[in-house]
Amino acid sequence: MRRRIFLAVVGAPLALIATGAGAALAVPKSRHLISGLWNLPDRMPALSSDSQVHYQPGAEDFARDVAALLPDAIARVEAVHGRPFAHPVIIGVYATPDAFAAANGIGSTVPVGDTIFGGVNLLPKLFGPQHWRLRAILTHELSHGHIQGWIGEYDYIYLPNWFKEGLAVMVSGGGGAEFVSDDEARAAIQRGEAIVINDTGGLSQWIDIPLEKEPEHRPPWYPTVLAYREARMFVNYLRESDGPGFDRMMNAILDGRPFAEAVTAGYHDDVRSLWEKFVGQGLRGPAGSG
Repeated sequence: MRRRIFLAVVGAPLALIATGAGAALAVPKSRHLISGLWNLPDRMPALSSDSQVHYQPGAEDFARDVAALLPDAIARVEAVHGRPFAHPVIIGVYATPDAFAAANGIGSTVPVGDTIFGGVNLLPKLFGPQHWRLRAILTHELSHGHIQGWIGEYDYIYLPNWFKEGLAVMVSGGGGAEFVSDDEARAAIQRGEAIVINDTGGLSQWIDIPLEKEPEHRPPWYPTVLAYREARMFVNYLRESDGPGFDRMMNAILDGRPFAEAVTAGYHDDVRSLWEKFVGQGLRGPAGSG
């Protein structure tokens, strides 16, 4: 039954991706999504101590580390988002990068975590050289999974990426933006290297957060991490400047209302005006921790 539900949920996005491009399997995005669908983490064994955590054989210790961190991560997401998870999020941990890439819907081993079809996938690097990031990345991905659980994968795609990622970085205390500081992000915004603020997402903006101006002489990963940091600062500003407004906005989003309507319900304002206030006020001092 769950498999049929997933097929119904993702059928429309897959069809849209494939439209005008021939057979779905000829389109890289479609191939990766289909691979993710057929490699859902619940196909793997689950820990006997925690059925929410599934693992590729060889990653049992990694899975136990995740299970130990899971209760605190869940509590953090629920506290900030304002309601419990709609249902438990299945988490998959992998022993090999190739298995992670097959499951994550983008066919890449560049991200260390990914949330697709309501499930979380974690790269084995988080059990090795980047183990110090595990708590934050797990919480970050659970933020995505929480929203997907309430509104579904299709509607989730149409939330703006800067909001989804900024919220996840904020909730997790910096997960995903660890390598760019608030000070660097403030300076970048003042140079015009600011995130593009929109009030809708879509398939064409499925992963990236575009910047108004690309940073020069930076490594390839830098623009993405900079965008995550800037997005976190803005979402944190929204929460810190008007806590009740943030809660109203989150409640409207989780009820399935379009993002622009949710922002209006929360702040009686539009998101571009709120961004201008952030730039005018929020850049003058600390934007909060994480």
